[in-house]
Formats: sequence, C-alpha cells, structure tokens
Amino acid sequence: MPDEVKKILVTGAGGFLGYHMANFLSDQGYTVTGMDVHFPETTPDGSKPRFQTVHSDFRKWEVTKKALEGADIVYHFASAHLQISLDEAEYWDINVRSMPTLLKAAKAAGCKRFIHVSSVGAYGKLTEIPANEETVCHPQSTYGETKLAGEQEVISTCKELDLPFVILRPAWIYGLGCPRTAKLHRMLKKKRFIMIGKGLNKRHPMYIKDMLKAFRLAMDSDPALGETMIIGGDQIITTKELVETFSNKLHIPGPLITLPYQVGVILATVVETLFGILGKEPPLSRRTLEFFDTDNGFDVSKSKRLLAFTPQYSFKEGVEDYAEEFSRL
Repeated sequence: MPDEVKKILVTGAGGFLGYHMANFLSDQGYTVTGMDVHFPETTPDGSKPRFQTVHSDFRKWEVTKKALEGADIVYHFASAHLQISLDEAEYWDINVRSMPTLLKAAKAAGCKRFIHVSSVGAYGKLTEIPANEETVCHPQSTYGETKLAGEQEVISTCKELDLPFVILRPAWIYGLGCPRTAKLHRMLKKKRFIMIGKGLNKRHPMYIKDMLKAFRLAMDSDPALGETMIIGGDQIITTKELVETFSNKLHIPGPLITLPYQVGVILATVVETLFGILGKEPPLSRRTLEFFDTDNGFDVSKSKRLLAFTPQYSFKEGVEDYAEEFSRL
C-alpha cells in the first residue's frame, strides 16, 4: 500500500503522539494534513509543523469532510485524555459518540484504511501480567471506559461500512515533547518529585521513535487489518526502576520524599478538590495516582508478528537518547 498512498490525515496532530506522527510521515514524503484545536506554539527542539495544519475540532464536520478529501489513510489520535476538569459527557462525545460520523465521512471520502489510536488505559488495573489482546478490560476511569467503548464503535461501524481498519493500543510512551516525560524530568530536577508508595507497580515503556515506526507499519500491513494490537517495548519494569533510570541518565537526584500510598490518596483528593473549586487543572489528582498503583505489562508478540516490528531501543537506551536530545536544546 505505501506506493498507493498520496495523502494522510492525522487527527489530534497538536498532541505529543499525533504531532510526532504527522511530522514523521511528512518526512517520509507523504502529503500530510494534521487537524487539532490547538498546535504547540513552540516545541522543545524549536521545530515547526512539517505538514499542513487545520485548526479545528474534528467534530466540526464540514471542516473535517474538507480535510478528508483525497485522504487514503486516516490516523485518529484525537481524544479527550488527561483533562481532569473536562465534563464526563464530553469524554463520551469525543471518544465514542463521534466515531460513527467520522468513519462514515472517511468512507465517503474514499479512505483506504482507518487507523484508530486507542490506549492500554482501557485495561485498568491488571491482575495478571503480561496481559494480551484477549485479556478482559476493567477500566478504572472515564478515559479508560470511553477508549474501550470507542474501539467497539470502530469495530462495529467499520464492519458495517466495509472500511478497512486497525486498532492500536500504545503502552507508556516517552520522549522529547511528551508532557509526562517533561513533568517527570522537571519535578526530579527541581527536587519536587514525590514517590507515592513503594514504586513496585509495573510499567511498560516504549520510546517515541519506536512507536513511530510501529504505527507507520500499521499503514501497510495486511495481516493487521481488522485487528487490535498492543504496541509496547521489550521490557516490563517497575515505577521505581523507571524513575531511577531517568535520574541516572539525566544526572539528577532521585526522589527525596516517599509517601505511603494512602497518604498520597488523601493528598490527591484534597488537591483535586481545591483546584476544582478554582477551575484549574490540579498538579496531582486521583487520576494521576494511576502512575503509582496501576500495573502495566503486556505481551506484545501479536504486534511484532502482524506488523513485522521489533523495538530498536531498550528502556535505558531510549532514556539515553532522550537525554542526548535534551542536552542539545
């Protein structure tokens, strides 16, 4: 399919993953249109979008239909994600109810393949590790619930429309430009990072450069059609190991404060309530506590097999590459 692809639409192209993906595809010679409500005014490396930008909510259907004209491939990254203050109904509208209309518009425009970006957040707290695509999901949050329901809308609607599709569930992606990576780096550097609990819960990291290659392969792999796949690195590590690796590779101190988990829950509840009254996003919330209590570890053999994909970076190598890129800023 690569030789046949002329134009690609990337929704959510103002976010970390979508922005990187749109630039990555553009660099490979594709005509790329990126759509989002906001695009970053500045990026860590000072780069500008190397693709055509459309400033719009994808639910403004007349704008979206125009952006879809001639698109052979759609990468759908746009979603309600970490906005604590966002109304629950908006999560359902963005992540679920909008899907049939978007898919019908893509089909009408002649789209050859729809690549839907979901999340391992759909699983919730795992009771067995590693989990795989057959593991039953028990979402812990509105975000997880709506990402899972969004997948189901994609499957049913695409089958109804006879629209080829692939569903990707990325694990914990990190790299330059990632808000979570930047926050972890900043808090460690300022000696403000607080470890909540013992940090023994499992994390499944994947470096952004590996993710881009895996997502690119989803565009032309026929065995991947109609499949849901977890995209992750080769290593499952603990949160403690994750934080220590960032500290070591960035040559900054590790956490100076550790709080018992229950104390962290109380603190997060208080902070979330106070910032909610002020109408601001809280620096700590019950949602962000998932970093310290949710186990994420997955069997990624399906995506390796169907996409013919092998991660190039170990976790330490990925953090080293990130540290090197950061040092050049």
